[in-house]
Amino acid sequence: MADYTTDVVVVGGGVMGCAAAYHLAKDGRRVALIEQFALGHDRGSSHGPSRIIRLTYEGADYVRLARAAFDLWRALEAQSGAALVQKVGGLDFGPPDALGLAGMRETMRAAGVPFEELDGAEIMRRYPQFRLPAGTVGFYQADYSMLNADACVAALANEARTHGAQFVAGEPALRIITHPGHVEVRTASHSFRAERVVLTAGSWMGPLLRQLGLDLPLTVKKEQVAFFVPPDPTLFMPDRFPLFIQRFAGTTSLGTAFPMFAAEGVKAMLDRTGPEVTSEDEDRSLDAAGIERLRAYVAGILPALGNQLGEAVSCRYTMTPDEDFIIDRHPRHPEIVIASPCSGHGFKFGVVIGRILADLAERGRSDYPIERFRLDRPALSSAPAETP
Repeated sequence: MADYTTDVVVVGGGVMGCAAAYHLAKDGRRVALIEQFALGHDRGSSHGPSRIIRLTYEGADYVRLARAAFDLWRALEAQSGAALVQKVGGLDFGPPDALGLAGMRETMRAAGVPFEELDGAEIMRRYPQFRLPAGTVGFYQADYSMLNADACVAALANEARTHGAQFVAGEPALRIITHPGHVEVRTASHSFRAERVVLTAGSWMGPLLRQLGLDLPLTVKKEQVAFFVPPDPTLFMPDRFPLFIQRFAGTTSLGTAFPMFAAEGVKAMLDRTGPEVTSEDEDRSLDAAGIERLRAYVAGILPALGNQLGEAVSCRYTMTPDEDFIIDRHPRHPEIVIASPCSGHGFKFGVVIGRILADLAERGRSDYPIERFRLDRPALSSAPAETP
């Protein structure tokens, strides 16, 4: 078994792991990132042509992090020369009692985020592609943008390498062992010794944390995304069709569609509706019933989009009970930093969460607002597993 010594080992090469490696390497740290598959693989939560980045959140802390993420993505775009961000404007709408709408409205007012309040009739006047239920209310926010997800991960990885980070792909982290003064991460053929470890393993986080005495209530869901090929693509280009999130009463499930961007079709999904799976489940096949529900949803709200399906894929959502992230140091091993910032809305924050993880690894704290994401919050209370 080959042995390596470094300052920080990052476990997981999705957007969060690559962002952490980028910031750590840029700070001058020796970094080794371990990814169990090939970089850019499609088995997790970071692949695909597009993600939303927005300022429409209920909490002021999320708005502050989103603003920082916008700035850092733009800086990475300039540094790397890659096209990462496209501003398109976006809508949040639903019935008046939809979860989140009232809270987002008040947060944006308090945070100075400009927006327009619209009713369903005005939305359909501006965007005749929509057919909205009676009583729909919402708002338009001009900063809504799309991130080219694959390009974002690649840019972070490339810049991390430029600053000296070492990437080891095709090597699952099998064991994490704490020793006095260092942590050891073992794969089948390597042993990595480091002062700090950052865990960003996505849907594979649970088994790794149980090795370290933490049994967290993380639920892995297999979500589905479909790309619809419209009869008239010009109706769904970014200059004529906004990003949107439809919110519903009594559920955190969402209906979403994107303008055409880095793909031959309109990306649509019914968020947080997929089946629960285990970390070890290798089945990436699509749920036919779920695809039919999505077809029916699209036909109802966007009749001009048609029902020609171009492509459909699955991805993993790693959910916490309150849908907030986990960003913290291990309570008994503070040299281990834990990040599970997914729950279906994490990608946009990846570049700033990477900065936070670097801060926690280097100095044990961050100046960004992360109190909400502590391990000891009530929503995560669970009996600890036995430490092996």
